[in-house]
Amino acid sequence: MGLLLSGALVPAACSQAPAPLAAAQPQPATAPTPAVAVANEPAAEPQPTGPAAEIAPDSPFAFTVSITLSPAAAQKLAASKETIVISAFHYGDPKPDAPKSAVDDMGQIHLGNQEIELRDAGDAVFDGHAVNTGYLRFVDGDPKVNINVYSGRHASEDNVLNCDFFDDAIQIAHAKPIAIHCGLIGE
Repeated sequence: MGLLLSGALVPAACSQAPAPLAAAQPQPATAPTPAVAVANEPAAEPQPTGPAAEIAPDSPFAFTVSITLSPAAAQKLAASKETIVISAFHYGDPKPDAPKSAVDDMGQIHLGNQEIELRDAGDAVFDGHAVNTGYLRFVDGDPKVNINVYSGRHASEDNVLNCDFFDDAIQIAHAKPIAIHCGLIGE
């Protein structure tokens, strides 16, 4: 769960149990645990401490994803009480001299995952705490983020959403909110 402060979600510490991922990404043994938070729902938790509090929301790794839904998607999600999951996979291209232990099965430097689950369309604020800054020294160029959005699979085993995606440098994501529109699959 996360803490909703002034309209911005502050995700809870990474030690929470992650929600199941739509498609598991290969990760090295040293990869950080994905963080999961639910927005649009008040929480009675204290502000995060430890690793989650080390990078402030104004971190260069922070960004906002603005989710919009087609009318049909909004109606179906509301009727089934289904959620929207925004998944951020942080990675980078390896430097030529990066140790093999830092390179994952996809040939990338895995920098961390984070998911935020929304109850409705709106903004998901990623504060940057999921980025493993210790691995940045192995990244050639700018670190990147891949953002995918899908239904929470609480009401159905299958994803019901067809959403835009984002895959670019984190600094581009940080510069302005990322607009992602979702409709129903087959819509």
